[in-house]
Amino acid sequence: MDKETAKFISTPYSDIGYWRLLFELDCILGAFKCMTVYNLYIYGKNGDNLYYHEWAKTKQSEYPSDDHLKLMRGMLIGLKGFCRKISPLDYEINRFSYVTNTYRLHFYETPTLMRIVLITDNSCTPMHEELEGIFQIYTKYVSQNPLIKLEGPIKSQIFSEKVDQYVQSLPVFNK
Repeated sequence: MDKETAKFISTPYSDIGYWRLLFELDCILGAFKCMTVYNLYIYGKNGDNLYYHEWAKTKQSEYPSDDHLKLMRGMLIGLKGFCRKISPLDYEINRFSYVTNTYRLHFYETPTLMRIVLITDNSCTPMHEELEGIFQIYTKYVSQNPLIKLEGPIKSQIFSEKVDQYVQSLPVFNK
């Protein structure tokens, strides 16, 4: 690279430098936008739906049908397998996120094979730590509670309240 080209690229107001600066600012400021959290799915290690919560209704719908929950579970298993196949490294994929033009899906699989899925609007950045926070709430209020059966849907009112409080306290939650 000649000196003139190097000088042009390193100038912050050059076309390349300007666009790079805008991109970096967008990445920084984008993390602070108000975003919408739509819903949360929790699946057990056998694939059964343990918990569902909806914050922002976008369609006229009731609690998702069994078909809806099964389709989501199947899609997650397929995506996880796809990610494992195309990954250049040979290790287990336990978290991923993908974005469409209308939403972002955040996925976390715990060491106990529980799958936690959060659906947000598409401007949200990946929320892996937040999904781990939801798992910590599950551990504290469900798995360590001897009065709660670990098989089947989670019917703990305190768990529901703590998850709701946690998600609504996130900076990305659109109040």
